[in-house]
Amino acid sequence: MTAAVFPAAGDFRTRLLASPMTGFQKRALTVCALLNVLDGFDVFSITFAAPAIARELHIAKDALGFVFAAGLIGMALGSLLLSPLADLYGRRSVVLGALLLMIVGTVWTAVAPGLPGVGASRVLTGLGIGALVSVINPLAAEYANSRRRDLCVTLMNLGFPAGGVIGGLAATALLPHVGWRAIFIVATVLAVAMLVVTLVWLPEPLTGLLARPRATTLTRVNAFLARCHQPAIAALPAHVAHAKRSFAALLTPAARGTTLRITLIYFLYVMSVFYIHSWIPSLVVGAGYTPAQAAGASVILNLSGVVGGLGFGLLVPRFGLKPIVIVALLLSAAGIVLFGAVPPRLGALQAMAAVVGVATIGGMTNLYAVVSRSFPAAARASGTGFVIGIGRFGSALGPALGGILLAHGLVRAEVSWALALPAAAAAAILGLARLTDRDI
Repeated sequence: MTAAVFPAAGDFRTRLLASPMTGFQKRALTVCALLNVLDGFDVFSITFAAPAIARELHIAKDALGFVFAAGLIGMALGSLLLSPLADLYGRRSVVLGALLLMIVGTVWTAVAPGLPGVGASRVLTGLGIGALVSVINPLAAEYANSRRRDLCVTLMNLGFPAGGVIGGLAATALLPHVGWRAIFIVATVLAVAMLVVTLVWLPEPLTGLLARPRATTLTRVNAFLARCHQPAIAALPAHVAHAKRSFAALLTPAARGTTLRITLIYFLYVMSVFYIHSWIPSLVVGAGYTPAQAAGASVILNLSGVVGGLGFGLLVPRFGLKPIVIVALLLSAAGIVLFGAVPPRLGALQAMAAVVGVATIGGMTNLYAVVSRSFPAAARASGTGFVIGIGRFGSALGPALGGILLAHGLVRAEVSWALALPAAAAAAILGLARLTDRDI
């Protein structure tokens, strides 16, 4: 039977958004989720290894805070400098380049002889992670249909805490026997595996194909539509928006308010989240427990985060994205305060790590859906990269400031109070923001 043809430019995109997702789309979303698992493993690997690194290299708390910050600064630069390339040259190309950076960075960390090498390698790894996380969020939004878009972005981002769980389990098994360097060897192997998976199972999405029309674009678009069980089209839509202008479009008078507001919300929130996520293992060690027990606390945090992210995500269709994210941000602030207040007993610290995980990761996974809604398709990778890139400076500031405050004699409770405040401020700003629902 010959496929029907829709000559009108917008018909096929409207139809695709309204149709049920096919196995092809679900497989692509699964690859995005697995890439986020790798992100989580690589981001948390340094926190699992940090107590052992500090012990082997004789690093003080304030210097350790800047080791955490090195990778996060690299992530900021990757998000800002590399993610706009996805709107220019395609999502898939940037994903592949990001994976190559991560492979080189984790190999370097595994063989680094001292603190400068560890810090520099974490910057390089962070460049790849920053670019990757900025691109896979738009990818997830673009492979999903309208009905399931927020849920798909949320579920995809559950890969991040799942990667933390896997990393924590690996650290618990490896640290007592072969040392911290083995964690980064495992990270390298996982990145190589995902490079192969991406090459085979992650094609360029429809938005990326339409942004850069070439002689073969119509054929590639129709092949994509066929895999989504959609009719072919006779001609490409008019190419109005040029990708090279997408980054500048974020700060036009019409878009500036949304861009700056969403960026500030993300900056404040990750400042709180990365303080507590980065320092939980070291704070547990500081309470008298082993690095393996500290890694176990991080496993609990991330495992509970998967539950929290899924639970909050399932509540979104009933109560709305914005109210759910506000509640999650406020619970995050409360959880950080409570973690600082509980007595230094392992059971109490583990229980509060679970509370922190439910709130912070539940808030983060759904906050990415807010970010995806905030930008049009032509600027989605650039917009997400801008928000995450600027926000990463907040994620670097939180752990670094935590280390400075701890090194200057403040106790766990006082530092936690101080660094819970940004999450509460983010909730207040989001309460004043207006969300939109964007087309592909």
